[in-house]
Amino acid sequence: MIASKVLAYSQGRLRSVASDEVFRELIRSEADRVLEEGDMVLTMKNKVLIPNAGIDRSNVPEGQAVLWPDDPFGSAENIRKELMDEFGLGQFGIVISDSHCQPLRMGTSGIAIGWAGIMGVRDDRGAKDLYGRKMVYTQVAVSDNLASAANLEMGETDASVPFVLIRDAKVSYTNKPASAEDYFISPGECLYRGLYNEKIS
Repeated sequence: MIASKVLAYSQGRLRSVASDEVFRELIRSEADRVLEEGDMVLTMKNKVLIPNAGIDRSNVPEGQAVLWPDDPFGSAENIRKELMDEFGLGQFGIVISDSHCQPLRMGTSGIAIGWAGIMGVRDDRGAKDLYGRKMVYTQVAVSDNLASAANLEMGETDASVPFVLIRDAKVSYTNKPASAEDYFISPGECLYRGLYNEKIS
């Protein structure tokens, strides 16, 4: 597990932010869509609903902000290949994580914004429950669940834990490169589409 901020730092994604208005302009320029502006700006970035286009002013020098990393899926794949070549590693995955918030829930949890080497979503449709009924909708967000577990160790303040090693996780490994198109759904398919669909479609 790699914190997105560390990856963004390595890519030179720091920007100077002289005022709140400059910060908001930066958000607007980085967001794929702006849905709502208040104390925070609700945006869509890389197919993810995220405050402030993922831009953060915490744990960066005064007067600066850090953007989301470029190409998190491609970056995860490159990091994985480099580690395999350098250390001769076998099956393992890389997940790029950040924190986010969920509707009507207090607090933050982890979210995967890119990954490589694992199946990020497990499709349980067709599997049977305890009473023999077939599951119709259930797909398990494996990479997001791993990111949430790691987020407890990484923290949000001064923990300084940008990397977490997760062992013996129940994941399926793959050498097929992952992409957002394989794992994200359209706004029209989303359970919460009634809250924002007109602003996205």
